[in-house]
Amino acid sequence: MALLISITPVISYGIILLLIGVGTRIFVGLRRFNRRGYGGAQLYTSYWSSVLVSNIEGVLMIISALSIVGGALLVLVELFNQH
Repeated sequence: MALLISITPVISYGIILLLIGVGTRIFVGLRRFNRRGYGGAQLYTSYWSSVLVSNIEGVLMIISALSIVGGALLVLVELFNQH
């Protein structure tokens, strides 16, 4: 049985972007989960630590969302172009 979809470099780049985006979201979510205390609040060692970590994690979440959307668009556009 022949493969119906040929894997092009554009599809592989899209899949890589999707995996990077999902992996980054899982990584940030796991770090946030491990920082939670009994009351559900995130526990930091100092104020500046909370500001720095929150901003870095926010930027990482934006980048991961963009990479997920970009990867999905690459895959979809290439699939539509093949037919």
